[in-house]
Amino acid sequence: MHSRTSNRGRALLVFLIVLAAFIITLFYGGGGGIIDGAQRIALAVAAPAQRAVAAVVDPFAQVSRYSVRLSSVTTDNRDLRAENSDLKKELKLLARHASENRRLRLLAGFRDDFSLETAAAVILSRSPTSWQSIATIDAGSRDGIKKRRSVVTDKGLVGQVVGVTGGTAVVQMVDDRRSGVAVEVSRTGATGIVEGRLNGSLRLRFIADDADIKKGDRVVTSGVGGVHPRGIVVGTVEHIDETAYSLEKEIRLKAAVDYRRLSEVLVIMEGSGE
Repeated sequence: MHSRTSNRGRALLVFLIVLAAFIITLFYGGGGGIIDGAQRIALAVAAPAQRAVAAVVDPFAQVSRYSVRLSSVTTDNRDLRAENSDLKKELKLLARHASENRRLRLLAGFRDDFSLETAAAVILSRSPTSWQSIATIDAGSRDGIKKRRSVVTDKGLVGQVVGVTGGTAVVQMVDDRRSGVAVEVSRTGATGIVEGRLNGSLRLRFIADDADIKKGDRVVTSGVGGVHPRGIVVGTVEHIDETAYSLEKEIRLKAAVDYRRLSEVLVIMEGSGE
């Protein structure tokens, strides 16, 4: 009796084990179980919805990525423009310094070759109107500057000192309408007076009617009057107009110095100044 009960129990246990193995295999086994099948069905059903969502979301994602890239490119371009602007400023500054150094070297060479004592000065300001042509320099009586001193560059005559303070001086340019410089023509020795005009040009006056003068002749200071030493270049003859109705020749000069672009000058310390 007990033996049959025990055998029945073992048989039931074996059956339950086999049943459990079958159920497990049915649900999970071999990639074809119910669970796996259910998962495949769920994925198949959800796939169209996922594709639809992706189709809607993807353009926004692309726009977002494009916006990020565009923002990065814009930042890079802004940085490059700023760097380019800084480089341009540095190049301009270097060019200006090179130009200033070149002018200073020319002045220094001229100063060494010049037989008279000079003092270097920088132009601080110029007259704002065409009615006068004057400039203020950064050297004055404390530097030994006096009135009626010649002001020059390596190119030629600039003008003369007409006013002095402790630290500055006022220079009347050759092209000022009130200016008058005693000159001579280098080639012939013919003498006259160079005056400034309202339009900024130079006019050679009071020269003899029979004077031999030609276009291109160089005109220099004659030394008459005691203000300017003899031989400083004032300009070259640019135009000669002689008519029967004119009392004198109309002679226009091209100035040796560009008065409007001056930065540094030399003041001749010797002369008959006050």
